[in-house]
Amino acid sequence: MMSLFRWTSMAAWICAVVSVSPVWAQSGPIIPGYQQFHSQTPDAAGGEILWSELNCVACHKQSNADLGNLTAKAAPDLSLVGSRVRPEYLQAYLSDPHQLKPGATMPDVLGNLPPAERTEAIENLTHFLASTGRVQEARKRAREINEGKKLYHEIGCVACHGPREGSPSEAAQLKPLGTLEAKYSIPSLAAFLQDPLKVRASGRMPALRLNTDQATKLAQYLLQDLDVEVPASLQYAYYEGNFSKLPDFSKLKPKETGEAMSFDIGLAKQADNFAFVFEGFLSIAQKGDYTFHLDSDDGSRLEIDGKQVVINDGIHPKSRRSGKIKLEPGMHELRVEYFEGGGQAEFDVMMDGPNGLRNAYVADFVFLDAKKSTGEDKSKQFQVDGQKGEKGRVQFVSLGCANCHRLGDIKPDAMALHGPGLADLNTSQGCLAATPGKAPDFKLTEGQRQSLAAAIKRRKEPNVAAWEPEQRVRRHMATFNCYACHQRDEIGGIHADLNSYFHTSQAEMGDEGRIPPALDGVGAKLSPDWMTKVLREGAKDRPYMLTVMPNFGGQNVGQLKDLFSGLDTLPEHPPIEIPETEGRIKATGRHMVGDKVFGCIKCHTFAGEKASGVQGIDMTLMTRRLNHDWFLAYVKDPPRFRKGTRMPTAWPNGKSVMRSILSGDADQQIEAIWIYLSDQEKAAKPYGVGEQPIELVAWRKAVIYRNFIQGAGSRAIGIGYPEKANIAFDANDMNVALIWQGAFIDASRHWTGRGQGFQPPLGDNVVQLPGGTPFAMLEEPGRKWPEGRGKDAGYQFLGYKLDPLNNPTFRYRFGEQTISDAIKAEKVKEFPSLVREITVEGPSTPKPLMFRALSGGGIHALEEGWFQIGDGLKLQVIGAKATIRPEHNDLLVEVPSGDQPSTFQLKYVW
Repeated sequence: MMSLFRWTSMAAWICAVVSVSPVWAQSGPIIPGYQQFHSQTPDAAGGEILWSELNCVACHKQSNADLGNLTAKAAPDLSLVGSRVRPEYLQAYLSDPHQLKPGATMPDVLGNLPPAERTEAIENLTHFLASTGRVQEARKRAREINEGKKLYHEIGCVACHGPREGSPSEAAQLKPLGTLEAKYSIPSLAAFLQDPLKVRASGRMPALRLNTDQATKLAQYLLQDLDVEVPASLQYAYYEGNFSKLPDFSKLKPKETGEAMSFDIGLAKQADNFAFVFEGFLSIAQKGDYTFHLDSDDGSRLEIDGKQVVINDGIHPKSRRSGKIKLEPGMHELRVEYFEGGGQAEFDVMMDGPNGLRNAYVADFVFLDAKKSTGEDKSKQFQVDGQKGEKGRVQFVSLGCANCHRLGDIKPDAMALHGPGLADLNTSQGCLAATPGKAPDFKLTEGQRQSLAAAIKRRKEPNVAAWEPEQRVRRHMATFNCYACHQRDEIGGIHADLNSYFHTSQAEMGDEGRIPPALDGVGAKLSPDWMTKVLREGAKDRPYMLTVMPNFGGQNVGQLKDLFSGLDTLPEHPPIEIPETEGRIKATGRHMVGDKVFGCIKCHTFAGEKASGVQGIDMTLMTRRLNHDWFLAYVKDPPRFRKGTRMPTAWPNGKSVMRSILSGDADQQIEAIWIYLSDQEKAAKPYGVGEQPIELVAWRKAVIYRNFIQGAGSRAIGIGYPEKANIAFDANDMNVALIWQGAFIDASRHWTGRGQGFQPPLGDNVVQLPGGTPFAMLEEPGRKWPEGRGKDAGYQFLGYKLDPLNNPTFRYRFGEQTISDAIKAEKVKEFPSLVREITVEGPSTPKPLMFRALSGGGIHALEEGWFQIGDGLKLQVIGAKATIRPEHNDLLVEVPSGDQPSTFQLKYVW
């Protein structure tokens, strides 16, 4: 799309900017890691940073010595630079990069050319680069500027670029932003901010993982002084009436017509009962699939070239409907309809398209008529000259630009700008000379030249020792400016000038809630997988901290994982054995983190549910984020790992204050919490998380709850026993579907509001027993258990009766057999168990009647009629023969035959 800037006025404005040379414009390339740690005392280590950050290897062969240096910083990818950067800026930047952008790391490669050749080369290169696309304009929005200002000063931009308001900071690591208004438009800067690694793959400008809305607001703020002429782009017709759906506008007469700069329903003359039709010409720069989104309250429709693409009709709250269409480059007739019935009135028209276009405002791509967008007055716009562009393509290679920059499939010339290898460099000549002559001019300071000379000299020395791992870590952290936010080994951290810009949503957490953590011991702390995730994607683990951990690109910083883990170690903790089943261990862990014991959930969110106090890191992430041994050591003594932390010491001096839990063994208690949290998002919620439950509690007698119970169906009958054992009987399938321990059930779902949905058990150690039909007569012992269930399998529910303590006996019929299933609870020491007495009455059966007691892998026999599934549930069968069928992963009990009632018992321990 054509720029709406006037070429002459924009060029004059750029020239005015260039003519003003700040005092620090000639301070040399500004490289944060060098400025902060080496600029005062030039040394070889500083020279190594300069060597990679100035991409010297693009022209000079590098030594094979292992000196711990990183991959050289690649120059920006220029493949679509015409769609990002104004051609006027490109021309001015090529003329004098260091004056237009003080601190630039790009050298002046054209300064040695004769004046006439230099002018022609700049002109040709500008036309070539501008031929890769057109900058799209957008209007300033005051509301977004203010929101962008807040974002800039909160999410961490100030750490590398300093504040844009008030007194300038003297922090050495700051990188000037330059004249952004001369370089970008709002859409092009927003696109860059959303994915800087796409253009600058080396990660020195990291991705802050912004969505389209956030990136646009930041761009609006950073370009708030941009002065562009963006004329009205739409014609509108305004209607009034009582609408419940989009009308036939051809039969209506508008109340008003006019021109608008966007799909602005604020032009309505009344709050409700109105409609608009907007029409204009949509400019499409690239062939491809485009998706259009209508976010409206109430109805809306979008048509392109007379074809309906998406409709979102009717009375409804704000909602999104989308439609896709393939479009060719050029102008397309656009028509958008909208009506408002009553209540809220909201409307946005967005689109997605090729090259990462996401949620872009369609109004920014629309013109009032086709002629204006196709360049009716071409004298006022920058026009690409094809012949000059072709010359520029050739010079892009011959002048050495392709040595550093990628641009489509263009390859560098092996002879262009290639200087001597490292071993042959004369450190008093070429780029390192005070006056470089024919060599590229980086505008190096005397200190920078000394640092580079020292690094080159060191590389020439024989048998130079490889960099130690800690030196490599420091090199990485200096190069990527990690020290601007993080401290390690008392190096780096927030500069005093910038401290006030780091914020938290939990003021009561103090500095711990707003200052990025120190990285001492981080290799021992974070699990390898989580460290990889953080280095590849960035992170937002601390919801209370507004500063964002950005994404530098895993290919750039990924080796830090192994460096950190090799340097940061803890003594290996011996294995902790807990003499309980896994289910009981998890139940104990859940109990301890809840509000009835240690109250961890008062300060930590759990599976996204807010804590009652500060909102600490989500507990369900802990076993994913942290190394096991670090967790064991940290929770026992938090101040040892983080001074001033608000994390309390629940095990003072390594001792437990809860003597009744796991024999008061601190290590076992902490291990139980880890095992419980290992279920992550699937872990049962601790007591005290979320809304307060309406807990049904059995006291002296059992309590009964008939409703939709998760895992037991829509005809579930729940029984909670005073001994803290619980069951859920499925009255559809006539079987005990679930057993669990601890709390019984939360009735709040079904006793408040509309009472919809299934309620899971409230307690712990939930075990699913075999589903489907409980009894069957098999033609052969090895036959598969029948799949029929309930009435279809010949079952009839006969209800249940209760004894004086409300212990139930469920009764049902299967064929000619009547089954009574009496269930009671027992308690030995800390955990309860269940005893079932099943009685079968009826005539003898032609085949043995079998009861399926267990199903699942790992069933094995113990002594005295006991069986166990893996290391979990144990079942004792009394009064009947039980057989394991490995081929079917089940345990069948044969009902004693005879005309008299037959009874057998099952005892469950888990």
